[in-house]
Amino acid sequence: MDNTKKIPDVQKTMEVAEKVELKRELGLIGATSFVIGNVIGSGIFISPKGVLAATGSVALCLLVWLIAGIVSLGSALCYAELGTIIHKSGGTYTYLQKGVGNFLAFVYVLQTVFIQNAGSIIIMLLTFSKYVMSMLPVCGSPVYLEKFITALAILTLILVTSYSTRLASHIVVVTTVGKLVALVIIIAGGTVAMCQGTTSELGSGFSGTSNDPSALALALYSAMWATSGGENITTIVEEVKNPSKNIPRSLIIGLTVVIIIYMLTNLSYLAVLSRAEMLGAPAVAVTFAARTLGPLATLVPFAVMVSTLGASNGSVIGGSRVAFSAGRDGNLPHVLSYIHVHQLTPLSAVLLTAVMAMAMLFPADVESVIDYLGFLGAFMNICVFLAFLRFRLWTMKDVKRPIKVPLVIPILMLLVNVYLFIAPLVISPQLKYVFGAATLLGISVLLYLPFIHLRLKLPYFDTLVTWYQLICQVSPPPDWQD
Repeated sequence: MDNTKKIPDVQKTMEVAEKVELKRELGLIGATSFVIGNVIGSGIFISPKGVLAATGSVALCLLVWLIAGIVSLGSALCYAELGTIIHKSGGTYTYLQKGVGNFLAFVYVLQTVFIQNAGSIIIMLLTFSKYVMSMLPVCGSPVYLEKFITALAILTLILVTSYSTRLASHIVVVTTVGKLVALVIIIAGGTVAMCQGTTSELGSGFSGTSNDPSALALALYSAMWATSGGENITTIVEEVKNPSKNIPRSLIIGLTVVIIIYMLTNLSYLAVLSRAEMLGAPAVAVTFAARTLGPLATLVPFAVMVSTLGASNGSVIGGSRVAFSAGRDGNLPHVLSYIHVHQLTPLSAVLLTAVMAMAMLFPADVESVIDYLGFLGAFMNICVFLAFLRFRLWTMKDVKRPIKVPLVIPILMLLVNVYLFIAPLVISPQLKYVFGAATLLGISVLLYLPFIHLRLKLPYFDTLVTWYQLICQVSPPPDWQD
């Protein structure tokens, strides 16, 4: 039976904008706020103690934070160069596809869109929900209420991101300013304490430094995880005004601000709190505020809520753009690249992000699910820096580069990520790493061969897509042209 006769003519039924494509809404302030907001989550408020626990000494702890910041800045500079020569949304996905091949890009999409990004959103919003519940007259910590608040937060972010990229970017700016103000208040409290002669652990220097080589590796791993995320600005290149200038500027300004803020915040914590207090505090910033900020201490829980909500908003924006780019390229169903004809937002990709985030509410231990695949992020970074070297030395060596980093930087970044990939396997070999990687690769092969390589389609899929277009008022984007 020919089912196509029943399919309505979408172009006649739906008034489509003259050119349905993503709009460039983010200027330098919006892009810089996106960088800062993606890096600074709840960690600096709640648990910056992991590095101190691993290093054992204050001086080495601060040194590791500085090294992690410098490495993140070096990585950001490489991404800045990539963002100025490849003006296509998708970030790491796009660079993998162009630099090392479509299959690895497909594996990255499955890992990021369906697990990593969705899990990160849920972890941050569960923290948001815990702090909301602390302000409500409830007994204990009802799990269902916590998940209900998390679901409401997801729906709110999805509605905002679907409605307007400009509104979503304004929220990024506001939440970024909010968390920076809170951190500046913490830094001011620490500065006043130091001026009054309170130094607590700062004078201990390298005393207590761990002799375990693996501890230093774990400390660096933790600090680099906390300072990563700024490169996600390259996932939304097509929505940044004048990307050749604003991408590198936003990364350099944003990461520099983050490094300074992180160093000063940790100095403030260590000047006021003892080592035992830092390691034992469930939320370091709350303990610090209660000790130093007086009436302003109540701002800290609110700052954590703002921080987690802002970082989640950035993850929704960035993660949906990876799905959008993959859909446009055919590495996910093409419908995921469809854009709302009036709002000009990637509605389909945003809805997928919502569905995957909601699904992550059900696993009992989301952190473990992410940890199974987390170390693969370092492997993907290795591939990105190999792609960078390939672009620079061979395939795109003659392309004009508004920013051109010294070749030693991507080489160092490559070596660092090789270390970060190998370290967990050598220092703490666990079957879960092999199991997670093997499962992901197996699923990738099973999906890639029939649906990507052979381009097979499910029966009636086109009919369903057409009805979806009519209901949600979405339309395919134009083919990508650089």
